[in-house]
Amino acid sequence: MSLTLLAVTGMTPQVITETLYGLHRQRSLWPSRLHIITTQVGQATLEKSLFVGQKLAALCDELNMPHYRRDQVHIDVVPDAEGHAVNDARTLADHEALADFIMQTVRELTADDSTNLHASIAGGRKTMTFYLGYAMSLFGRPDDRMSHVLVSEGYESHPEFFFPTRSSQWIKDRNGREWDMAKADVSLADIPFIRQRDQLPNMLQQQWQPKGKLISFRQLVELINLGAQPHRLAIHLDTSSQKLDVLAEGETVYTLTFGGLFDWCWYEVVALATLHRDGSLRRHTDDGEENTAYFGHAVMARLAVHLGLPYDAERDLRPQVEEWLCKHEDALEAARIRPVDFESSMLRGLNVSQVNNRIKRRLNAELPSGVALRLSPGLYFDDSGVKQTRARKGGGYGLNIEPEQIIGLI
Repeated sequence: MSLTLLAVTGMTPQVITETLYGLHRQRSLWPSRLHIITTQVGQATLEKSLFVGQKLAALCDELNMPHYRRDQVHIDVVPDAEGHAVNDARTLADHEALADFIMQTVRELTADDSTNLHASIAGGRKTMTFYLGYAMSLFGRPDDRMSHVLVSEGYESHPEFFFPTRSSQWIKDRNGREWDMAKADVSLADIPFIRQRDQLPNMLQQQWQPKGKLISFRQLVELINLGAQPHRLAIHLDTSSQKLDVLAEGETVYTLTFGGLFDWCWYEVVALATLHRDGSLRRHTDDGEENTAYFGHAVMARLAVHLGLPYDAERDLRPQVEEWLCKHEDALEAARIRPVDFESSMLRGLNVSQVNNRIKRRLNAELPSGVALRLSPGLYFDDSGVKQTRARKGGGYGLNIEPEQIIGLI
């Protein structure tokens, strides 16, 4: 297992060498890669001191460690709201871009199972260190660490001090007082942090993300907060485009699409039952049988609406299914519904567990666990449609939200 050192810096490149020295002093694994986030001015300062001035090489010589090749040191310059490298983040939009950039960097680094991450928050502006610390709390794994470097009085922030030396080397402060770098004390303060990775959408924990699905720092924080504050949560079902909007106090936070029209239609059926509290989705019939045939009719009715196909609720389901498969296979294919799945579900009865699990996987892939749990179909109602914490056998399917939190259905 390798180690990557991630640090934010401004005009003090010393935090890189000081953190490396502190890691060596702790007998920690030596980082095989350095990843530094800084500003455009900070990049020039880093290049001048660490490479042109060879302070990084001098540290490696002092500690008898291998030198870093240039390709082992990755320097990222934070972008502004327009995507251009910045000297400093001055506007609100710039700070939003900074937060997104740091979050995505930590996300990508923690998605690599071959390396652990050590994050240093010793340098950079306060906003940069805050965002890095928060990103570590969101994405950090059990073996990832975060630290701040501690430097003894007289040496901290001194422009000529980069690490304690074995032999005496003297530097002067602004008051003319001399300090021996061999007597400096540099150590790391490990910073404990709450790890919330298990609350994140599965998609964010992976190295690869679908194009157009990069979630912003603000969106992610708002979604996590919604899981803990469900009274602020609402959903809007756009039946024309089959999209689910997650709302926070009326404002769209995230938009999610389903894997196919079949699952969307079942979600509509469940949402409608939740909205009207009519107990229509009872799990069992009066005879104690699974109510799968009724569920099949309900989904069939929604499919007919979306596809503009004929459906008669009073007729036997089999001839209608066969007619659809014979005459409208293209429409089913366009809606990403496999004829074999369609026929099986409609004629043998809807496999509720299978459809619910697909929907839950979809929600968990893109939404934090707290929100996904609220929006996943489950047994939350009794026979009459009264909301329960979790319905007993014989209860009905619905969503774990209140009717007034559902918008867009009638």
